[in-house]
Amino acid sequence: MKKIFLMTVILIGSLVLTTSFKNHQGGDNYAKIEFNKTVHDYGKITKGADGTCTFVFTNKGNDVLFITRVVSGCGCTTPVYSREPLMPGKSSEIKVGYDTNLLGSFDKKITIYTNAVNNAVTLTIKGEVVESNS
Repeated sequence: MKKIFLMTVILIGSLVLTTSFKNHQGGDNYAKIEFNKTVHDYGKITKGADGTCTFVFTNKGNDVLFITRVVSGCGCTTPVYSREPLMPGKSSEIKVGYDTNLLGSFDKKITIYTNAVNNAVTLTIKGEVVESNS
């Protein structure tokens, strides 16, 4: 009797672990974030100009997508995004602002953390802030 109980516990445990692993690895129910671009190059931008760009993303999975955290490399880069869940097939955006009062070249990273199978996605903004000609 103890052997049957032990085998049943092992079988159920294996089934739970396999199902959990399958879902984590992109099984039947998962969210997947896909961006229209991951790099925005401002090129040369004038000091004081609007340093905002937009990254559009879509939930290409078949489960609800949640952005859990967004980390920017410094205070000169400000990401703005919705904290609302994103249903499968729907799109949203992350707006990123850069402080164009800082002269010189820049290359900044913004990391997006989600519940998706491709959890962390890194976005890049780059360019060069120059003095105006006026």
